[in-house]
Amino acid sequence: MNENQLKQTAKIIKALADESRLRILCLLENKRDLCVCEITEIIGLAQPTISSHLKLLENADLVESYKDGLWVNYNIVRSPDSFSSEFLETLYKNLRNDKQIKIDMQKAKNINREIICRKKTC
Repeated sequence: MNENQLKQTAKIIKALADESRLRILCLLENKRDLCVCEITEIIGLAQPTISSHLKLLENADLVESYKDGLWVNYNIVRSPDSFSSEFLETLYKNLRNDKQIKIDMQKAKNINREIICRKKTC
């Protein structure tokens, strides 16, 4: 492992050291791309807090964003780095049966972007 890999691994672990960020990652892993409004509705935190979490995840190269019309969507970065991929896959497998993650997944199934985003600005 070279110095850059060491720094990147530390950055990833720091980004994962928060329950809300883990919930966001699991949502994005198991659901289509989501906008801030949808994530805010599912997680139940304020929009600026969610945006801050997403920025930290982006800086760790775990999520990426792209503009789609009115929405800025977020999705999981599919890393060619085998360590990151294997580490995250293990993480998702271990969290898949967590009670809160299951609740989040159920909310994500029922969320309607058109309704949610009318109430808020993405």
